[in-house]
Parts: sequence; structure tokens; C-alpha cells
Amino acid sequence: MRLPAISWRQKVILTSLLCLVLPSVITLVLTADYTKNELKNKAVAKAEQSLEVADLYESNIMRDMINAFNSIQYDSEMITDLRVAWNMHKTDPSGSVDLLSFKKITERLERIQFFGGKTYVTILLPNELYFSNYSTYKNNLSFLYNEPWLKSLAREPVNTTRWLGTQKNYVRADADSAPRVVTIIRTFQIYAKGVNAYIILSKPEEQFRQVFSQYASDQVMMLLDADGTIISHTQPDQIGKAVNPVPQDESYATVRQNGKGYIAVSHPLKFAGWSMRSLTPYENVTSKIGNLFNYVFILQFVFFFLFSVVLLYFLGQWTLPIMKLARTASKVEKGFLEERSKVRGSDEVGHLGLAFDKMLDRVKEMIRQVETEQNRKRMAELELLQAQMNPHFLFNTLNSIRLRAILKGEHEIGEIIGSLSTVLRMTINRNNEFVPLHEEAETARHYMDLVNFRHHEGVELKVNLASDTLLELIPRFTLQPLIENAYIHGLQQKNGEIAVSAWKSSSFLYIEVMDNGVGIAEDKLADIRSGAPISGIGLKNVKERLQIIYGDLFVMEMDGAPGKGVAITLKIPLNGREEQAHVSSHAGG
Repeated sequence: MRLPAISWRQKVILTSLLCLVLPSVITLVLTADYTKNELKNKAVAKAEQSLEVADLYESNIMRDMINAFNSIQYDSEMITDLRVAWNMHKTDPSGSVDLLSFKKITERLERIQFFGGKTYVTILLPNELYFSNYSTYKNNLSFLYNEPWLKSLAREPVNTTRWLGTQKNYVRADADSAPRVVTIIRTFQIYAKGVNAYIILSKPEEQFRQVFSQYASDQVMMLLDADGTIISHTQPDQIGKAVNPVPQDESYATVRQNGKGYIAVSHPLKFAGWSMRSLTPYENVTSKIGNLFNYVFILQFVFFFLFSVVLLYFLGQWTLPIMKLARTASKVEKGFLEERSKVRGSDEVGHLGLAFDKMLDRVKEMIRQVETEQNRKRMAELELLQAQMNPHFLFNTLNSIRLRAILKGEHEIGEIIGSLSTVLRMTINRNNEFVPLHEEAETARHYMDLVNFRHHEGVELKVNLASDTLLELIPRFTLQPLIENAYIHGLQQKNGEIAVSAWKSSSFLYIEVMDNGVGIAEDKLADIRSGAPISGIGLKNVKERLQIIYGDLFVMEMDGAPGKGVAITLKIPLNGREEQAHVSSHAGG
């Protein structure tokens, strides 16, 4: 039975792969057993050294916190001041204490020096009287009295110290920069056989973590409590998770996390049954093989170099047509549509070159067709424009009718015709997409005159524009849809009042359209504020048009209540408005 024939390219690829892979596999198999134990021993020894260094740092922090407890609890002057504060708190009818009278307590807490950096000290006395070495402005700590761990500790003997581990930072001022704190708490009494008081010490979790990256940047280190829960970790998102313990009769264990292998080494601490653990990735271990690995690496490099020379030669021959295709595509991208690759052949690349050249010929033909169609379309548009009535003729006719009506004493009809002429001129005129705010308000006033004349209603339009907003440019027909919406949906086409106001603040122009109509239901208003689509076509068009012009800086807000009318506020950015008006004016023209 004959084997199927393979091409010479396949033969070269197979031969090159065998020359590269086979020696590597042989050398790795021969050295794997020898290096395995040596690498593990070195990794374990380094991890133990790192843990011992970290132990000194962590133990100093924890010992310093214990000493701080003692310095507060056994300071006679501090206890005396706390007694005075608590007695005043009990006897004060209002249940409050003038904290300025006990400035000495706060100053004494602030003078305590701590190893490792910032430490939050809190003293909780009965009846929700507390002192701290940090600002409690807008940071009410009364909730600490209801914490489950505080109630549990209240049932324990006096001078009981409990290590709570990692918690959410309760100091609001530092919660963003230090979201987690490691906390310990101790009970004490300011009077013998009296009610319990508490001292709470908390340090930002990053103080426990910073030693990990300083002394063991190639390891994953963590601080665990007695239950195996992570208190501090090189990767903060792992805090609070539980890990499996390392057997006590072994110096290390092999674990897998996130699909990767690690060598785990544990080290107990002297406080609270806590411990530290180091995870050394296998990848880091295998990268240090010593002299034998260097020999293997040199051997592999020789084979790799030979393979690369052969492979690069053939790749150069294979990729030459592809590079020619790439250069042709680059020139075509720059606009040289006459360029052709002229790559031909019986293989896949030759077929690709022929298809690419035919595609360019087809594209060129399609461009020629599009140009022809565009010319025809332009001619049709010119013919259509020639057939349209000259708007100036219509405006002049309306003005003539208006003057004729005024001369005959029909001043109201003359004014209505004037308003109609103004609104019609603004509708037909496309030369300026942006208009001054005062001109837009005047157009809205004319529109309101036409509405009152048509429906015989007495809707009053009040316009109150700040003087520094009159010349600000806004898109045409911004106010008219809002006023129309207020008249139809707010006043329900009946008598009422519509008010238009404008002012500037910072770099924004604010425009408010408010009516005193039927208002809006609370559930519907809540839906609109949550992002639900706006039902009115005019409001929707105004919002979408201004969002297209100004982007995310534009904001449209709606406020109201049943029976109290509706107020719509537009927040329009002022920066770049001249450039936007200039571009839109040219686009409209």
C-alpha cells in the first residue's frame, strides 16, 4: 500500500519541525527528573526566607497595636478624662457633650505613634459617646454599637482582645484610598466593675500588604486568620476568600489555582493564630535550572538557529508574493486605484493575486457608475429647484397683504400675518442652522401669537432671558417644539401660562420652559428619568438633535408633579459653540 504523496513544502515543514522538536524533547526528558527536586527545594527555601522577613514586619505591626491598647488602657490621665467625659454625657439633659472641652483626649490619641503608618483609634464609651484620632465630621460612628462582633465581645470578660480581621473602612474620608482595614478590639472599664468600654484599632490593609511586594515580588503572599480566611493578599480581590491548609507534617504543598500550579509554604505568626502563606508559581521555579539548564539551553539554541535559517529561507520564498500583494493594497488604500499586483501562479497565492486584481477592476468600474449616477442626481435636483417657488415672492406677497390689512384698520390681522411671515421665513431659510437666543425667543413668541389666534385661547408666554444669554447661539427651532409640547400636553390647548427662562452658569447655558398645566404623573416622570424613551415627537426630536450636535455634554431634564405643571431644562455646553455653529452653517448652506 502506497502512502499518499505530499508536497515538497510539507516535507520541508515536517523536517524542520522534527529537527527542532525532537532534540528538545529528548533533552528535557533526560533532565526533568534531575532538576525537579532541586528546583522545589530552592523555591521552598526562598519562600521560607521571604516569610521570615515578612513575619518581622507583620509581627511589629501587630505588637505595636497591642502596645497601643496598653498605652491607652493603663494611662491614668486618659482614664480620668474619659470618666469626666462620660459623667458629663450622662448628666447632660440633651444627651450631648461639648467635645471641645475634651480636646486633651483627642490630642492624646493623635500623639500616639504607630509602626507602619496611619492607624485609626476609636474609643467607644457607653451611651454612644466616642472619641477618635481622626475627624468624625459627617461620619457618625453610632452604628459601631450595633455591630454583631461588638455585641458578642460584650459577653466576654474584661480585657478580652479580639482580632476581627479585614473589614470595610468605616472612616468615610479615607474609604476611597483605603477601602479595607484590619481591625482589633479590646474591652476595658473606666470604673471598676462598671459597664464595658471598647478600644478599636484599625490599620489600612495595604500596610500589611506592602511588605509582600517589597521582599517577594516573584511570589504570591497572603496573611490568613485562624480559619484560613485571607486577611491581606498580594492581589486585593482575593481578600475574604478561604484557602485549604498546608499539612502540618510537611514543609510545603503543591496546589493549583486558576489553572496554574504553585508551591505553597506556610509560616505561623505569634498572634491570634494567624499565619502567612507564600505561593511560588511553577513557571518561576522552572526558569532557574542552573548549569544543566544552561547546557540544555545552548543545545536547543543551536538546533533552533539551524531551523530558523532553513525556515526563514523558505518563508522568504513563500511570502514574497504576499508582500507584493500587501504593497499593492497599501497603494490602493492611498488612492492609487490603477495599481495592480500582477501576482500569478497555480497555487493559492496566485489565485489570490488574480482575484485581487479583478476586484480592483470591478471597484474602478463601480466608482465610474457611482459618479455617473451622482451627476444625474445633481441634474435632477437642479431641475427640482428651478421648479420651486421663489420664497422671497411668497414673503413679499404676505407683507403686501399685511400692509393692506393695516391700512384698512385690521391691525390684529396684520400682526397675525406678520407672525406667520416670520415663522414661515424661519422655517424655509436654511442658511443659518444656529441663531441667537433672542431671535429664537422672538420666533417662539410669533408662534404663540398664531396659536392664540387659531384656537381663540388666552395663553400667555412670558420670556425672561438673562442679558448675557441674548446673543448665545443655539440650534434653530429649539424652543418652538418645547412650547408646542407645553401647550398641547401641559395646558391641553386651554388657557394658561408658559414661561421661558435662560441663564448661564460655569460653561453651560441653561434654558427652561415651564407651564402651569396638568403636570405629569410621578411614575411616568420616574420612567423618563431612568432613561425611558420620550413619548412626544417634538421633545424626542429636540433631544436627539441636540445630542448629535453637543454629544454627551448636553443634558435634558424634566421635572413636575400632577396639577403643578412641568418644567423642561436644557443644559447646553458653551465651549466650542462657535465652531459648531460655523460647521452647521456651512452644512446647511
